[in-house]
Amino acid sequence: MNISPFQYGKIVTGQSFVNRKREKELLIHHFQSGQNTILISPRRWGKTSLVRESARLTENKNIKFVFIDLFSIRDEQEFLTIYAREVMKAAMSKREEILKDAREWFKQLLPVMSFGIDPLSEISIKFNWEEAQKHRSEIINLPEIIAKKRGLQIVICLDEFQNISRFQDNLSIEKELRACWQHHQNASYCLFGSKRHMMFELFNQSERPFYRFGDMILLEKIETSEWIPFISESFKNSGKAISLELSEIMANQMRNHPYYIQMFCDYVWSLTEKSSSNETLIRALEDMIDHSSFLFQEDIESLSATQLNMLKAISAGETQLTSKAVMDRFKLGTPRNVLKNKEILRSKDIIDTQGNQLSFLDPLFELWLKKLLKI
Repeated sequence: MNISPFQYGKIVTGQSFVNRKREKELLIHHFQSGQNTILISPRRWGKTSLVRESARLTENKNIKFVFIDLFSIRDEQEFLTIYAREVMKAAMSKREEILKDAREWFKQLLPVMSFGIDPLSEISIKFNWEEAQKHRSEIINLPEIIAKKRGLQIVICLDEFQNISRFQDNLSIEKELRACWQHHQNASYCLFGSKRHMMFELFNQSERPFYRFGDMILLEKIETSEWIPFISESFKNSGKAISLELSEIMANQMRNHPYYIQMFCDYVWSLTEKSSSNETLIRALEDMIDHSSFLFQEDIESLSATQLNMLKAISAGETQLTSKAVMDRFKLGTPRNVLKNKEILRSKDIIDTQGNQLSFLDPLFELWLKKLLKI
């Protein structure tokens, strides 16, 4: 039985990774040269896969990578504990090395370490938190200390980095991270996140500690011209066929959104015996919308009437939301309400705002909403 060549909802590398040639080359260059990097894109646009794929193509015996996802990390203590553990795991090859070298790495702190059956993948580390707060620079500087002593380059990749803003007394930890990291020569940092407004606040406001910390990359969608050959070749290599025309329709239907194109392709592929048709695409899209309906229903239940009305207006192609005609037609309230609701919908990752342009971040949600509202 053939296995679908399309992947979504997980990190994609190797043959399933689509293009991003320019971005990969830039990231690899930054990794090799020790340049700090800021990468920003909405969720599900493939930034984590891009970083992982670029790291896979870069890593060797002299360059080691550390990956930490801040999505579920809620406070500074948890962050610094995981940070120390993952740095040690990435740089060490034997348990004995960790135990021996840890005595040199920490001057003021005495971490308690334990090991599982596999000592390199099952490391537990604990700090006396009262002491760790006094000497947290020892933990923050750990990548640089280890890299320098072992003749390595270490690249720390921190996913959903904007969540650090939610830590208690976040400004204090931001200041100390910046104060330490800016002096590192053997360790560099790739900080990426999906909350565009929060990431801009962190890195583009002059009063914040991380202002202009590294090269900022705003990830764009992959062009349709790149998706067409990927889709058709993936079908062909798995023993099925789809025309270039239908491949283009699929990419455009999902507005070049990487996650949803892969999902759409998977649905179409599963319904295709030998060759896909336009009817196959229609059925696959209906299945996708139906299967996601209960999730989207939950999303709109949390919205106010004027927020839902704003989505109706955007779905209808309206751009001048504060004009009297649009506000009256869609019952948007006052101009102040419009601006407030626009910010709420943006913070909920429902819409994206670039200048005066408003768009849905989730193309399938937009299609579902249009179907629901008969737009």
